[in-house]
Parts: sequence; structure tokens; C-alpha cells
Amino acid sequence: MNIFSISSLIALVTCVILATFVYFKNPRSNINKSFAILTFLIGIWTLFPFVTALAKTDIEAIFFARLVYIAAVLVPPTFLFFVFSLIGTSHIKKEKNRLRIFYLSSGIFLILLFSPSFIEDVKSTGLTFAIVPGPIYHLFSLFFALAIIFGYIKIFIKYKETTGLKKNQLIYILIAFIFAGVAGFIHFISAYGVKEILPHDFLVILFTALVAYSIVKYRAMDVNLAIKRTMVYSLSSGLLTGFFIVLVLVITKLLSIFANVDSFTVSIFAALVIAMLFNPLRNKMQILVDKLFYKKTYDYYATIREVSQNLASMFDVRKIYCFVGDIIFTTLGLKNIYLLTAVPGGGYEVVYYRVFGEDRDKKKLQAGDIVANLPAKKEFRIDENSQIVKFLKTSDDVIIRDELQRIREDFGQETADNITNTLKTFSGEAVMRILIDNRLEVLLILGEKLSGDIFTDEDVNLLGTISNEATIALKNAWLYKEKVSSERLASVGMMSGTFAHEIRNPLTSIKIFAQLIPEKYSDPDFRESFSKIVTSEIARIDGLIKDLMDFSSGKASQYADNDKVDLTALVDLTALVDEILEYIKGRLKLEKKDICVEKDYRKIKINMAGDSEKLKQAFVNIINNSCHAMNGKGVLKVSINPNGQNVEVKIADSGNGISPEDITRIFDPFYTTKAAGIGVGLGLAISKKIIDDHGGSIAVESVLSKGTAFTISLRTAEQSENGNNN
Repeated sequence: MNIFSISSLIALVTCVILATFVYFKNPRSNINKSFAILTFLIGIWTLFPFVTALAKTDIEAIFFARLVYIAAVLVPPTFLFFVFSLIGTSHIKKEKNRLRIFYLSSGIFLILLFSPSFIEDVKSTGLTFAIVPGPIYHLFSLFFALAIIFGYIKIFIKYKETTGLKKNQLIYILIAFIFAGVAGFIHFISAYGVKEILPHDFLVILFTALVAYSIVKYRAMDVNLAIKRTMVYSLSSGLLTGFFIVLVLVITKLLSIFANVDSFTVSIFAALVIAMLFNPLRNKMQILVDKLFYKKTYDYYATIREVSQNLASMFDVRKIYCFVGDIIFTTLGLKNIYLLTAVPGGGYEVVYYRVFGEDRDKKKLQAGDIVANLPAKKEFRIDENSQIVKFLKTSDDVIIRDELQRIREDFGQETADNITNTLKTFSGEAVMRILIDNRLEVLLILGEKLSGDIFTDEDVNLLGTISNEATIALKNAWLYKEKVSSERLASVGMMSGTFAHEIRNPLTSIKIFAQLIPEKYSDPDFRESFSKIVTSEIARIDGLIKDLMDFSSGKASQYADNDKVDLTALVDLTALVDEILEYIKGRLKLEKKDICVEKDYRKIKINMAGDSEKLKQAFVNIINNSCHAMNGKGVLKVSINPNGQNVEVKIADSGNGISPEDITRIFDPFYTTKAAGIGVGLGLAISKKIIDDHGGSIAVESVLSKGTAFTISLRTAEQSENGNNN
């Protein structure tokens, strides 16, 4: 058995294995069936050197050659049927008619195959045999060439029209069949006196290797194959071993023929060379395998960790959309990505998109910017009744455009075509979904990769994990938004109710006096009472409005950031408190309240940076609160205690005290324990805001029926003694 026979058998085995594998991966697909038949026919044809070498007579050789040529005659129409199925034109009437012509021609050649007009004889060419052609053989050679070249052109035209994964599949299939075609061409020219130096069946083996590579790398013919790396290493080592065996046989034969060197000597020398080169070449081949089949573009677990950590702390829906879009876009290296969300009234509209090479910040859209900012002449909206939405509502799979054959077979041509057209609108290659409470809320349409690589199983797993994390984050964000909205509405409701209640009494008084004016205007006592009471009630309403404005949108809110507070002025805290207490004493005396004001501090000048008017407002609010708690009788004690770089101002009363249930809420806006008509519950909230904005703190201690003490701690600028106890 020589090198031609060995390569013939190897080619047959690889073709049969590949054909069987592709067929059983999807036996219902015309592409897979036609490819399997075609590859099997090519494998049978490659047996020509083997069977002719087995023949003991010339008659046997001719007979075996004609048997093998049955496969050769069927190759052209089978190849074209595969091509038409591959490019999606097998259903077109014109292509069907062409195919019928080729099948009919092959049928005629089959009838003539066993006559001398087709194969006249078989002749030896040294290590192998060649056909002695008859007249019909010349026509068959031309027919074969026309069919193969026509198929190449069809694949190439489709290759130019398509993009992404399909483009990569087509180019490898085209190159593979060019190698197979060249092998056939070499076989044909051997019939016309051109001697084969090396077996053309090596090209057939290369054909099967390229198809296998396109299957593993680009899922050719919709075959999704996951191969363990150790298996690929073993196969590559086997191929390397086979290559060395073939190389040794070829070199041995050539040297024994042309140089008269003993084959045993050549074998010894070759063994030494193999021993030195095998391991380095095997390592190089494993590196090549890693680059070709297992190229890592991202760290899967690091990406998942980043997604989890970031989404866990996000409660803004827009930020979640942008983060998810950005992480997928950059991690997978996409040309474009679109994120669509469900909108009121039905359908899905784009809220985020990125296109490679464009300004990143312009792609994060607001709700009303969608149509204006997206490229013109495209409807960047998906109807809720579209097939892609219906499919995603029932399937948790990531849809990959180049794997729609399964959808076509399970759900019909119309569904597959509709999904394909939707993806084309967005230049999309894949689409994933985000479900929230069993509602399809978000669609992510992914463009093809910049590298042209397929979406691998690892990519699909990554997208699934990101989808799950995003689902949780979005649900939390919506719950948080609902909670904030609910609290805001509750706050507004409480404020409205409290404010309406507080303002109703003074308005009632004013209304009564206004109604009595026509009857009692001439009464001097009435006019005096009217002037005092109406003025007082109006001042009361004005105070309520002032408190509300201070807290909600006025002066208190301007201290939201320290850089908006003027802390450059120096305030003498002792003098400020002293001034406030003198004012309080005078007011209590006018109101005939039996409240004793005690000062427990030395006249020490304590400077601090702050706003004297705001600090005065804070202290007055707290002191007023203490006075109200004593119901007109008691002791108000104020102490000032320097403590290093801080100073503590303590305001204590002998009033009713505050219950433990209420003490945690006294600084909440609109929360009050006072009797109706005294306040709206903003005084302490405003005071705390002012103290906080000055970098201080406020604490409260209270015992029921004994009193309450507020302790305000503030930072000082300097201290200097200026007097004694008052």
C-alpha cells in the first residue's frame, strides 16, 4: 500500500465522519442533508487510487473506477443543491429549474458511465492510476467544471451581500470547497497526461478540516459544537503525528528513487528528526489551537463581579440602562447596541444606544429624544404585537440571528422572517430580554462583534447573567421610586392637612369680624378689637407660610450644600444667646407667662463661623418649643459649656417632657405634639437643618412630667474670657 492509497483511505474516513456528524446534528435541514450527501460522495470518489490499486486485472480496475465514478457524476447537482440551500435560494423557481437540468445531465452521464465512450481504460502512472478518457468524459469534465464554478460564484455573491457571522461561515465554506474543487481538477488533468507528484486527496482532507473549523468557530450549517480543549489538543497531536508519518514515507520514497539511498537509513534519520521536533511543534500547535478556537476577549467572572457590585448600588433606572448597555457593548466588543423599554400604550422604544466610533454621551437618550437623535429613515420602534416580542415572551433564549433555522422549523417561516427583518432594522445580530414580574419590560438588541466572531455559549451565559442582575436592579429601583413617591405624597398630604387645619382658625376669626363690620363699624371698641385681632391672625398666617417656605423651598433649602452657606463671618455665640434670652424674657413678661429664665454661663466671648440670623432662628425655635411645653409656668435654663474646639449650648425646660415614641420623630417635618393652633411641626426641623449646615449637631433628652433638654454642639473659631457669671 503506497502513499496514494493511504491518503485515499484517510480522506474517505474524514469525509464519512464529517458527513455523519453534520447530518445527525440537524437531519431535518436541507443544508445539513445535502452537505452530508455531498461530502459522502466526495469521500467515495477519493477511493479511486485505493480501489484501482486493489484490482488484479485491467478489467477489474476499469470496473472499480466506474463504480467510484458514480459518486463523481452525482457531485455537480448535489453541490449545487447544497449551494442553493446554503444561500437560501432553493425555493426559487428559476433555481429549481436549473437544478433539474443538472440532475438530468448527471442522469445521462450515469447511463453512459459504463460504456467505453466515458471511461475507455485505466492506466498506471507509477504509484497510482489515471483514467483513459473517452469522448463523453471530455463533456463530463466540462459539465463538472461549469457546475462547480457556478456554485462558487453563487456563494461569493452571497458572501458579498451578507454580514457578521454568516459572512464568516460562507468564506470558510467557499475556501473549503475550492480546495475540494482543486483536488477534483488535479484528478481530471491526470487523465490528460499530467502526472501527480503528491496525492490530491490531501486537499480533500484539508477541505474537511476547514469545514470542521468553520463549524467549531462560526457554527457553520447551524451546528453548535462545544469541544473540550483536551480533545482538540489530542486531535492536533494526532494530525501532527500523521503529518510526520506521511512526510517520512514521501521523503523515503523520493530518496530511494532519485538518490538510491537505503530506506532504512532514511527512516532512522527521520526518526531522530521527529524526536527533536515533535514536542516543540506540538506546543506550537497547542498555542495555535488556543488562538484559533479559545481566544479570550474578556474575563467572564470579573465581568460578572463588576456587574453585581455596580447594579447592587444603583436605584436610578436611567443609570441602570446606561450601565447595562455600556458593559455589554464594551465587554463583547460590539459595533452597536440598542436598549428598548416598554412604553405606555404598547410597544417598545429606544432609551439608550451606542454605535462604535460615535460620541458616547450623545447615545443616552431622554424619552422625547428618540426619533430626533437616531439615524433618519428608520423606524426605531418595535410593536408589541411583533413576532420578536411574542417569541421572547414565551422563550428565555437569547435570539441569535444566524441561528434562526431552529425558530424557522419550530415556529414557521413567517415568524423567522419577521424576527430577521426586525433585527435588520437595528443592524442587530442578537437580542436578549429582561422580564420583570413576568412582563417583558426591556429588549437589548446587539450588533455584530467588531472581530466578526460568533456569539459563543460563554457570551450567551454572560448575557443571561447580566439579564438576571439587571432584572433585580430594575425591580429594586422601581420599588425605591414607588417608596419615595409614596412618602412624598404622604408628606404633601400631611402638610396640606396640617396647614389647612392651622390656617382655618385665623381665617374663621377674620371672616367673623368681616361679617360684623356693617353692623358694628361705628362701635370704637369693635374697631379696636378688629384691628388687634385681624392683625394678629394675619401675622399668624404669615408665620405659618414663612415656616413652610423656609423648610420646603426657601431659606432652609439654600443650605443644602456647605458651599452655599456663608460661614466666613464670625459670630459671638455667647452674645447671640444672651440677646435671644433677653428678647424671650421681654416677650414672656408681655404675655404674662410665669416662666423663669436662668442663665448658666460665664460671659465668655466664643467666636464661631456662621450666619447669625440663621443661628438666632434655630435657637428661638428651640426655646419657643420649650416654653410651649411648660404651659405658661416653669423654669427655662440655658447653659453654655466650651469643650475644646466645640461649644455646647444646653436648653432645658421643666415642662411635660416627650414620650419615647415621639422623641425619635420630633425633628421630622410636620410632626408635632403641640395642641392644635400652636404650630405645624416645622420649627424643630428647620432648627436641625440650620445646625447641621453649620457643621454641628443637636441631641435631645427627656423625662415625662419632668422636662426636656436640647443640647446643641457647634464648632468654635476661638475662645477668650470676657467676664464672670451673670
